[in-house]
Amino acid sequence: MKIKSIEKEKDRFNDIYLVTFEPNWLEKLFGIKEKLEKYKDTGEVFTFGGGHVYINQDGEQLINHNSIGETLDNFRRKW
Repeated sequence: MKIKSIEKEKDRFNDIYLVTFEPNWLEKLFGIKEKLEKYKDTGEVFTFGGGHVYINQDGEQLINHNSIGETLDNFRRKW
């Protein structure tokens, strides 16, 4: 799946990012649909390698240098 769009939603304390994933042609062939996932920026930074710490709705922390984490960091820094 590839990232189609990223939108920022302001929470009371943290930023929440709505990421829309679009299936590639092979996944569409198997009937996989577009999906929306939410990630929260905790405001903390990884000690080694930099980048913010993001968690998903299940409370799982994205690993450092994850493609989604890097994309969210690039979106956040963009101006």
